[in-house]
Amino acid sequence: MTSIPLAQRGYRLLLRGLTLPMLAWLWWRGRKDPGYRLGLAQRLGFIEPAPASLGGLLIHAASVGEVQAARPLIEALRQEWPDHTITVSTQSPTGARQLRSHWGGAVQHVFFPIDTPGATARFLDRLQPQLVVLIERELWPELLLQCRQRAIPVALVNARLSQASARSYQRWQALMRPVWAQLALVVTADAPTTERLRALGVPADRLLETGNLKFDQPLAQAGSQALPWLDGRPVVVAGSTHEGEEDALLAAWPAFAARHPGCVLILVPRHPERFDAVARLIDQTGLPYARRSRQETLAPETGVYLADTMGELGLWYAHANVCFIGGSLAAIGGHNALEALACGKPVLFGPRTQHFQSLYQEIEAHGIGERVASALELLETAGRWLDEPARLADKGEQARHFVERQQGSSQRSLQALKPLWQPTQPGLLTQVLQQSLTNQTLWHDPAMLTQCSPSLFEPEKDATALATGSGRGQAHRLQLEGQEVVLRHYRRGGMMARFSPDRYWRSRAPDSRAMGEYALLRRMRAWGLPVPAPVAARQLLSGWWYTADILVAMIPGTQNVAQRLSQAPLGDDEWRALGRAIRQLHDRQVFHSDLNCHNLLLDESRQAWIVDFDKCEVRTGETWKEQNLARLLRSLRKEHTQREIFCWEENNWKLLTTSYSETPVARHNRAASSHL
Repeated sequence: MTSIPLAQRGYRLLLRGLTLPMLAWLWWRGRKDPGYRLGLAQRLGFIEPAPASLGGLLIHAASVGEVQAARPLIEALRQEWPDHTITVSTQSPTGARQLRSHWGGAVQHVFFPIDTPGATARFLDRLQPQLVVLIERELWPELLLQCRQRAIPVALVNARLSQASARSYQRWQALMRPVWAQLALVVTADAPTTERLRALGVPADRLLETGNLKFDQPLAQAGSQALPWLDGRPVVVAGSTHEGEEDALLAAWPAFAARHPGCVLILVPRHPERFDAVARLIDQTGLPYARRSRQETLAPETGVYLADTMGELGLWYAHANVCFIGGSLAAIGGHNALEALACGKPVLFGPRTQHFQSLYQEIEAHGIGERVASALELLETAGRWLDEPARLADKGEQARHFVERQQGSSQRSLQALKPLWQPTQPGLLTQVLQQSLTNQTLWHDPAMLTQCSPSLFEPEKDATALATGSGRGQAHRLQLEGQEVVLRHYRRGGMMARFSPDRYWRSRAPDSRAMGEYALLRRMRAWGLPVPAPVAARQLLSGWWYTADILVAMIPGTQNVAQRLSQAPLGDDEWRALGRAIRQLHDRQVFHSDLNCHNLLLDESRQAWIVDFDKCEVRTGETWKEQNLARLLRSLRKEHTQREIFCWEENNWKLLTTSYSETPVARHNRAASSHL
């Protein structure tokens, strides 16, 4: 276990102290938005992911903005990864709702944990992602540390970093320095962000500027939802507004409306918990208005509309003539203008745009938006634009072309991410169906087994018993739905077996031995490792205990190495095949808890296979690899002393270890020369 830096220890202490206040704050916010009270256990890492998502992809998008930004990338990733392997985490319930509005239940959602050691460990252990993708700036030190400890690569995508944020990270360099060195890939949205991250310590060869993902948002169509009550009326949309912005606009609106009869102001508050507060604000002005949440439409004499629903900002921008981007008059730092620009609408914005500084500089440079100092100046400019419809339409076309010219970030980001999971074949992370019965849980692969029932795990009288060598397991060869499978019942070894031969302390089903091996085998198959395919697994509960069974596909024409050596010597190429198979395992950091000559198989084509992954895991470090090999060597020597016939010589070991140590290039050259 690596030592924890002092800064990280201090951060852990701080987050532990803040955990209860954070949970209390979420509960308090739940008064206005009940979504904040959902999933409180998940905030402590107590997630229950679907079995099919284990070993998949985790995308963290904190809230609505990040989910919206990630949308094009997620769509691109869905072409590579099956839906059941993708998990998206958010911190806000509004982000969760945005996710569901885009994909329904196709993509799994969980709430991101508070960044404490215990919550983060539970979260990662239960989900077991093989790649973590963070959107924009979600760099949580404890999450990053524990990903390092688990050898999980982490990528930061659509990274945006203002000068102020860079200075903040610089002040916390003792805490963040390991993070910059750890990130496997940083895909940035703009050149200033790239330079700031390089200055902070991200290696230059891991930085790639691909542009802003939000340029790839689907272009909204004004006719996608007809709103006949807006036809013929000029529309000013104030999107993603904050406190102080709505009242300033409402104060200036009557004078503007008098100069522009029939014009409509649509207010779209940024946060749903403020919807009612904004409604009360409009009530205080005495202006007649309508609310979207009540399915109300505007009467001809009504000029103010409160768009108090989620996920419809693009709709309002599509129907607008002029768009104001909120958070820029208030001291927020501005929000992203791309959604309005993509709808072909020029934008107005206040002086505070530091969160998107380079974007707004480009908007001004291209003449597709203007900066204003106040709500009064905003409406004066909007009125000037409305008085020149031809010029306004031209600005709108320029805005749309500005977005179209810069699209493609999602595909560039996807291509950059691919090396982080290759040679994994995500399509081989097959579906897993779960049945939760009275006292047992079953998992199975529907592509290999159409029906799964408890009776499958009870060996029939005519089942063929398989040799297990050490006697620690019970294995039977069965025919199921036209295919040969191996049923193995988990048994203990050592002294504990005298007291409890096959019972284990009660645990969650995914933490049981059977499901643990099933999930690991499924993952290793996707990595292309020479292991059997998992078919089904069972955890059977009994009081404080459970027993476990697993079904795996039979590898045709195989014998284990102990059996083969009891018949005849192995050829040199077979020893080399064994060395290569073990190296493949170790290259993917898979620790085999019981690597011995009974768990290594050779088939009729002299290909090597590895089986029996009980208590095995993906593990960081290197020293255990030599220990794995030493365990195998001991088992060969032990069998040599105990069997009357066992065709083993010490120089055979050199063939295996030489092949194990070969570089991939040397391995390739040897294979090529063997075919000449």
